[in-house]
Parts: sequence; structure tokens; C-alpha cells
Amino acid sequence: MRAAQLNTVPESKGPWYKDITKQQWKALIGAFLGWALDAFDFLLYNFVIVTLIKEWGLTTASTGLVASVTVVASALGGMVFGRVADRFGRMKALTLTVLIYSVATGLSGLSQNIWQLMLFRLFVGLGMGGEWSAGAALISETWPKEHRGKAMSIMQSGYAFGGLLAALVAGPMIQAFGWRSVFFIGILPALLVFWIRRHVKEPEIWTSNEEQKGKAVTKSSWFDLFRGNLLKMTIIGTLFCIIGLGASYPISIWLPAYLGSPEAGGGAGLSVVNASLYMIPFYLGSIVGYVIFGFLSDKIGRKKSFALYFLGAAIAIPAFILVGADNLIVFFILMALVGVCAVGFYGGFGTVLAEMYPTTLRGSGQGFAYNFARGVSAFAITGAGAIAMTVGIGNALIYSSILFIIAIFATLLLPETKGKELE
Repeated sequence: MRAAQLNTVPESKGPWYKDITKQQWKALIGAFLGWALDAFDFLLYNFVIVTLIKEWGLTTASTGLVASVTVVASALGGMVFGRVADRFGRMKALTLTVLIYSVATGLSGLSQNIWQLMLFRLFVGLGMGGEWSAGAALISETWPKEHRGKAMSIMQSGYAFGGLLAALVAGPMIQAFGWRSVFFIGILPALLVFWIRRHVKEPEIWTSNEEQKGKAVTKSSWFDLFRGNLLKMTIIGTLFCIIGLGASYPISIWLPAYLGSPEAGGGAGLSVVNASLYMIPFYLGSIVGYVIFGFLSDKIGRKKSFALYFLGAAIAIPAFILVGADNLIVFFILMALVGVCAVGFYGGFGTVLAEMYPTTLRGSGQGFAYNFARGVSAFAITGAGAIAMTVGIGNALIYSSILFIIAIFATLLLPETKGKELE
């Protein structure tokens, strides 16, 4: 009973943010920055794709394979470090994964061919997946149930902030110093580790549970995710994440390449520098989408919120591609709307998965369901790249938006967990 009450607060009639303690804010800041800088390092590659295609004579399929390998590696990283977070602590796993993806990004700048780059990006993926698992568990266990959706979505909005930073930095850096310099600055997030270790504490529900485990005869096993009642939760959670991420990945990964590719190849026909800067509306829209989703899911529930976002993405993506870049005002508005709907729901994954698993397996459960889904849905990236070789990038993105229709029906699989106490 004690563990279930640790992340609750007395009912307040004032603004929601006054219910939050200083330590809860610090946990959110640490997880937010870890995820933002993770996204910064991960998304830097998207902005060098066009340059690599020209310099190394690559195809959209081969460069898409590098992105897919990174995402597949994130699946393994999420599963491994989700278990590390359960065994050794959320904060310890968080700091280790930040170091991994930072160093691997810096090494990516030394690559001499696509195979070396793929190897370094594999380690970026390992750190990326692991950071999300640790951060999601940390936030879900630290914040009260009334505001858990908000906190997870604010944390997830760090991805858009990281993407925005990457968009601002990548184009000018490539033009001034070459594509390698973009990766070299990706080692800077490692400095965040010092702040996290000093200011962020383990959740009380986790430390309390560790004390109880020390007294117990048996301890939880990772394989418990696939036994008894948890098996159903693992299947449902993983399948839902596969469908949602598989629908979203093509637009989020290939959008910079679409903007920077010539119209003859099905692109928007912008320069590489402008393609980078023109991503800003997308990331600004994503930030708005993340935050709105958190408040919406705490208000009307997780399932309805997912369905509304999926419907919006299914409509916004084709509209954005068909309008094109001739009318920049409408182009920017629709791009921002795509950002809101096509990725703004990501914060909901961490929330609903946290509410489906007990504390002893929360990091493992979240890490497996979300990151295994990442690995499977990564093939949607390669698939979109392969389709683009025949019909152009723009048409490939329109075709991929059909997956959001499937995702709407997938919401029927989920249990409604709004307001659930953590076990």
C-alpha cells in the first residue's frame, strides 16, 4: 500500500503545477534533457542524408537502412537498459545511456564509409533506446497519477526540442564545415551526466520496492513479462506501439530528405540549408502536440486521445505533401499540423505502458514493449525509402499515412488506464 501512495499528492484546487515538488521537477528536467539531447544526436543523421547520397554515391534505400539499423539497435538498448533500470536504478541507467549515445555520435563523424557509419549509429541506437526506458520509468514513478500524462508528454516533447536544435545547427554546420562537424558536436550531451548524478534521485516507489525485494524469497524475472496476466499486457502494449510507431516513422525520418530533394525526384525542391531550417515548423508543431496530448489524455483518457491524433495525422500528411512548397504560408501551417498529429502522441506510450506494469517490471515492460516495437516498425523506414525509389519521396509518404488509419482501430486494443495507481 505504501508504494502505491508514494507518487500521489493531496487534492489541490490551485494550478496543477503547484502540486509538484522540487524533486519531481528535477526528475522531469533530467529526463527531458536526456531525451532532448538523445533526439538531437539521433536526428542529426537525417540532415546529412542528402549530403551523403551525393558524396558517397548512395541510394535512398541504403541510407534508409542506416536509419533502420539505428532504430533496431534502440530496440535492443531499450530492452537491455529497461532491465538495468529495474535492477540497479532509473538514474544510473539514465546516466550510462546518455554517455553511450553521446560518444557514439561523436565517433560517427570519423566514418569513412557507410558500414563504419552504420556501426557507430548502432551504438547511438543502443543508448537512445536505453535512455527512453530509464527516463520513462523515472517520470512515471516520480509524478502523481493526476499529472502523469502531462509529465510524460512534457518529457517526450524533449524529442521535438532536440529536433529543433538539430534543424538549427545541421544546415549551417554542413555548409560551413562539412557533414562530419555535425556529428562531432553530438558528443556534448555527455556533460549532462554530471548534472543528473548530482540532482536527480531514485523514485521512492523503486527504493521502497528494492527494500521489499531484499526481504522476499523470490525476485522478479524479465521472463515474467511473458507469463500469466502480464503476457496479455505485453502483447497488447507491444502490438499497439508497433502500429503507432510504424505509422509515424516514415514521415519523421524522411521529411528532411523530402524537403531537400528535387521536385523531379518527388521532393519539395528546397536547398539542403533551407530543408534544415524549414523543419522548424514541424518541430514547433510537435512540441505543441506533445504538451496538448498530455493534458488531453489526463482529461479524456488515453484511448480517445490516441485516436484523435491518429485521425489528424491521416488527414494532415497527404494534405501537406499535395500542397507543396509553392504556397509557403499554407505549407508551414500544414507542416506544423503534421508535427502536432504525427508525433505528438509519443508521450502517451510511456504513460499507458507504465500503468500496465508493476514496479518490479516497469522498466523492463516499458523497455520491451516500446523498444521492440521500435525495432519492428523501423522496417517502415526502409520500406518507405524503397518505395520512394519508384514513386518519389512525397508519394511514399502519402502511402505511409494509410498506416494511421490502421492505428485508429488499434486503439481498441488498449485498456483505459487514466488515473490508475501504480503497483
